[in-house]
Amino acid sequence: MDSGELEEIIDEHGAHLLKMAYFYLRDREMAKDIVQDVFFSFYDSSNYEEQGKLRAYLTRLTVNRCKDHLRSWSFRNLLFSNEWIETIQKQQDPLILNEEKTDIAIAIMKLPIKYREIIIFYYYEEYKIREIATLLGLSENTVKARMVKARKLLKIDLQADYWEVLSIE
Repeated sequence: MDSGELEEIIDEHGAHLLKMAYFYLRDREMAKDIVQDVFFSFYDSSNYEEQGKLRAYLTRLTVNRCKDHLRSWSFRNLLFSNEWIETIQKQQDPLILNEEKTDIAIAIMKLPIKYREIIIFYYYEEYKIREIATLLGLSENTVKARMVKARKLLKIDLQADYWEVLSIE
């Protein structure tokens, strides 16, 4: 692969991967670092074969890198506060503003990661339950159970008018 092909791939998939990494990490700069690392790894290795969709492959790489980061020692030593929510509201972060409802995005960001990823893949990325299960290495029943729990958690956090958006399947 030459650098021109890589640039095309970055142009086509970069924004999607950045958004996915941000939803996992809740840190824009770290999301950029993860996505950059994914593209470097993709460029350096020849593990990808045209067996499936490149977008799904790159998404899986990004999700795995994000999870590795979340499990890392350095991440566990960071103390998070609710200041990031206020920052999003004050600065109007473009990654969140692109979504239909800022309040829904903030509520989703508060979910534990195992529920957040299911909601993001299902509602924002429009993956089917089977695709989510494959992507995350889970059974379809586990994905469905997490979806039910995530919806319950969101229903508690969201007002009735916002809840209508997520209750429609």
